[in-house]
Amino acid sequence: MVRKKGLGRGLDALIPQNIIETTSSDSIVNIELSKIIRREDQPRTHFEKDKIRELANSIKEYGVISPIIVRKKDEKYEIIAGERRFLASLEAGLSEIPAIVKEMEDSEVAEVSLIENIQREDLNAVEEAVAYKNLMENYNLTQKELADKLSKSRSYIANTLRLLNLDELSLEHLKKGNITSSQARSLLAIDDMKKRKALLDKLLSKKTNVREIEKVSKETDPFLLDLQNRFLEKFSTKVRIKPRRKGGSIEIEYLSNEDLERIMEILEL
Repeated sequence: MVRKKGLGRGLDALIPQNIIETTSSDSIVNIELSKIIRREDQPRTHFEKDKIRELANSIKEYGVISPIIVRKKDEKYEIIAGERRFLASLEAGLSEIPAIVKEMEDSEVAEVSLIENIQREDLNAVEEAVAYKNLMENYNLTQKELADKLSKSRSYIANTLRLLNLDELSLEHLKKGNITSSQARSLLAIDDMKKRKALLDKLLSKKTNVREIEKVSKETDPFLLDLQNRFLEKFSTKVRIKPRRKGGSIEIEYLSNEDLERIMEILEL
């Protein structure tokens, strides 16, 4: 299976440990907030109002300690990193904000914004999954390569990507923080959409928990339950065991051709 050619700069250049290098020669300037614009394709789409308000209160007392990073775009300045500080400064009633102006191409800005959000853990679970997917697709990365560069396990990357298989309603509740990633993965194991919706409603009303969901989503046979858990741990993906009167079948889910290759490596095929 042939992978497309990646960027010529290589992985270390693509995803550096220090996302935006600033040097002593970088001058900090104060820019009017009215001249600053947000990126339309910013990977982070949801900001918690309470946290923005908390940061705004801190800014009122101590000011903006760390400058945001921007680039010149026409007569405005586009945010590369520091959108939370920008929004909180607006909330705090400031008229300007300290910033460092960088020269960057569109591709570099998109790359930096994704990685900065991921490494600072500013993304919710859905945004994080979308960011991983975009990085892998846009820069021809495997799950292992991405995991190595972000200092995360490959199983963590795989399990995060699996969240994108959720239905739209469950995804929206996960994005808003109404359910956790662990609860979302348990919902993923339920194929019947009516049952999934019913259990989601119970979960939202705090009348059930992950253990109850797992009981519904998996076989009641303790041997099969244990076996499915072991398969999940082994392959880091959803595995269905479907017993029949005589024999049965095992289905292993994969997210992409690269994920299939990963599973084949585990099976030594």
